Amino acid sequence: MTDPHLHQQLVHLFRKAARAHHAAFAATDGKDPEWPLWYTDYLLEPLERALDTTFTRSHLIYCLMNADFDHQALEPGTDWADFYAAEFIEHYAPSETPATDKLALYTMAGCPFCRSVDATIARLGLDIEMRDVRQDWDFREQLIEARGRATVPVLW
Repeated sequence: MTDPHLHQQLVHLFRKAARAHHAAFAATDGKDPEWPLWYTDYLLEPLERALDTTFTRSHLIYCLMNADFDHQALEPGTDWADFYAAEFIEHYAPSETPATDKLALYTMAGCPFCRSVDATIARLGLDIEMRDVRQDWDFREQLIEARGRATVPVLW
């Protein structure tokens, strides 16, 4: 796990956003089917400062929705703010060991999203191991074990 202080800071940010959202939508008891839009406006700058990164609005909307999907699929009985904090740290906080990190792209032939990511990797000249989940079932099993599903592309 990365810095426990950062984890607690993010948990606090997510809970603060939840309280503000609930107050803003008090008439509907906090119910808002478009909640990722509101949360993005509220959290964009604080998350960028905390994680020392930048997000576009659309990217942060995607990240929040993905964290919600993963939370519901993988750990529905756990505290959502704690889960979101761990997800955002895993995906967006600086690595503790950048010199030793080795990335692998879990991919599948024929996937248009995979082709797009592969083209970007090639354009940037990055050294990333390609792991086709259809050609090697061990890669598919690794992905399912780590993420709970075999959806690609996944850069890990």
